[in-house]
Amino acid sequence: MLGPAIPECLPCVPGGTTATLGFMAQSREERLARNEASFRSLNDSLGANVHQRLSGSESAVPGFVCECGNGDCEDIIQVQLAVYEETRRDPCLFLLRPGHEAPDVEEVVQRKEHYFVVRKHEEVAEIVRETDPRS
Repeated sequence: MLGPAIPECLPCVPGGTTATLGFMAQSREERLARNEASFRSLNDSLGANVHQRLSGSESAVPGFVCECGNGDCEDIIQVQLAVYEETRRDPCLFLLRPGHEAPDVEEVVQRKEHYFVVRKHEEVAEIVRETDPRS
């Protein structure tokens, strides 16, 4: 064998690398969007008493699961319920811990000390819109 095998699901293109890299980038973008959508759905499904427990006993600000694209993230962010509800009005917006943003698939539209609001890029907007639990 002269080199690594190209997976059969990828189209054969002379040189292969551009098509292969484009496929991987698209796959990563979709995976990150679906991970964030899953965390958003989890936050929406939790009751107020769970959000209160996530914040800790000494805080009046509810806790929410970080909605970043890392499927292993277990960070909790604290935001006022009004901020959470305002963010949920747009299915392309997500709440995450600062430093958890992925600039290649989302843009930070609001920076606060303990959380960021990010907007998904148009390439994956359809995924986050169709998985919005509120639509």
